[in-house]
Amino acid sequence: MAANKSTKSQVITIDDSAMEQFKVESFDVRKYNTIFYSIRDLYGRESQRQLGSDNFDWKAFKTQFEICFGRPEDCRYTTEQLLTFAQNKFNMGLEDLLAYNRKSWELRKKREQQYAQMEQINLVVKHSPEITNSPVDCS
Repeated sequence: MAANKSTKSQVITIDDSAMEQFKVESFDVRKYNTIFYSIRDLYGRESQRQLGSDNFDWKAFKTQFEICFGRPEDCRYTTEQLLTFAQNKFNMGLEDLLAYNRKSWELRKKREQQYAQMEQINLVVKHSPEITNSPVDCS
């Protein structure tokens, strides 16, 4: 009997170590912070819904989250582990988390612009001469 030959070609991985200072990290590594912060925000918002906004403290939550998940710099978990966690807890995959993070940044920028506009209005109001209701002598 003849041996079966595999018709699949072998994929050769490219070694980019010679790129030195121009080396680019893999996609997963570059997206780690985005995934991490999206999970933290989603987890926090869900906890806030369960506890009620009166009983929820973001500072305490972030501290507790850091105890459990670490900081993004620590990379306590792999990207795959975080994605599996997000899938199980929030039914969200990579694309969903990236979109959530993008939307969060857009809202944050919009809020910052609104605050900046409010500050400008407050400065104008503070520096404008006050209108007095003093009687005018027309004699």
